Amino acid sequence: MKKHIILLALIATVTGSIGQTKNVLFLGNSYTYVNDLPNTINALANSLGDTLTHDQNTPGGYTMQGHSTNATSLGKIAIGGWDFVVIQSQSQEPSFPPSQVATDVYPYAEIICDSISSVDICAEPLFFMTWGRKNGDASNCPFYPPICTYGGMQQRLRESYLEMANDNDASVAPVGAVWKQVRDSLPALELYSPDESHPSVAGTYVAACAFYTAIWRKSPVGSSFISTLSASDANAIQLLAERVVLDSLTTWRIGDNDVTADFSISNTSGATYQFTSNTTNADSISWEFGDGNTGIDSIVSHTYAGSGTFSVRFIASNSCMADTVVQDINVLPTGIKEYVDFNNVLLYPNPVRDQLTIIAKEKLQEIRLFDQSGKLVMTINDVKQNPVILDISTLARGTYVLRLSGSKEQILERVVKIDN
Repeated sequence: MKKHIILLALIATVTGSIGQTKNVLFLGNSYTYVNDLPNTINALANSLGDTLTHDQNTPGGYTMQGHSTNATSLGKIAIGGWDFVVIQSQSQEPSFPPSQVATDVYPYAEIICDSISSVDICAEPLFFMTWGRKNGDASNCPFYPPICTYGGMQQRLRESYLEMANDNDASVAPVGAVWKQVRDSLPALELYSPDESHPSVAGTYVAACAFYTAIWRKSPVGSSFISTLSASDANAIQLLAERVVLDSLTTWRIGDNDVTADFSISNTSGATYQFTSNTTNADSISWEFGDGNTGIDSIVSHTYAGSGTFSVRFIASNSCMADTVVQDINVLPTGIKEYVDFNNVLLYPNPVRDQLTIIAKEKLQEIRLFDQSGKLVMTINDVKQNPVILDISTLARGTYVLRLSGSKEQILERVVKIDN
């Protein structure tokens, strides 16, 4: 008699892309208002189905210290309801020597962030990492040689903005990092206005792509909004923004404060499963096991009374947000009937190192291989050949479950993978 086992299948829910509105306050200076960066971001967002509602206080040359005491800035913060408050310093200040930045910039960044959190704990400070001047900071070069070149100035801006984000549990819109990649990849594209400091229209488009990707955490690739750029240049900028921002979310601390629902499942015995929360930044969690039973502990054991497919819903939340993930458990009865024509199924070798041969008397329709956690690692649909040879040489050592499906029934077989 063949032994049958309970198969645990984890199936992540997939939701369609729904347009999102983000409410953002910009506190900066002319780097924000030249070419109207906020509305450029909104135009980009609109083309991708999203919306930016925004306000700003961006007096020319304004510093962090200025915003920390400015009645207009503080008043706009006090309105509340912001998803993000963008904070930008005067373009040169964060590139100065670390000791000077620690005195002249960091304390005021902290004051602004404290002002934001005192009004709305859910509003996220988002530091606007700016770009180095085209040929470095000539006026301050004699006093601090590292900023004599664009590259040196850009590096100092990067370091300072990342430190401000780390110190204030905030995130970074890495405009300067995207800017550098565009400079390197598209040297003929002029990102600067004639003063070699403020952005050209192309430079503002770079900033908009970086902000869109940081705020919505989605790629700008495919946006039909290209401003005054050529389609090829706009597409290249979109791709670079995607690469710089999305490939390094942890570097920019994007999403560090998000509630992320995640859990693992293990089969302890029979129809009993242990559910373990792996969530982050949550104050409360809850479980719905798909059979009418619930739980609230971080580790909980549950036994299913019968067989079937049960959708386990896990909800993690705090006062600002919630996240939900659903995984399906397929609990099969131990007395499952085999497909009668599978009596002569042969698997060899088992244990197997690299290739598993499957010979069936009758036609197989589908073959699936799952690892011990229930993750699907291999699928063959519409099986054409007999015998079937599965190459599992790249799989890790361990026990797997092979599911063979015919037109009427299915069987499950245990497959042991050993080292090559």
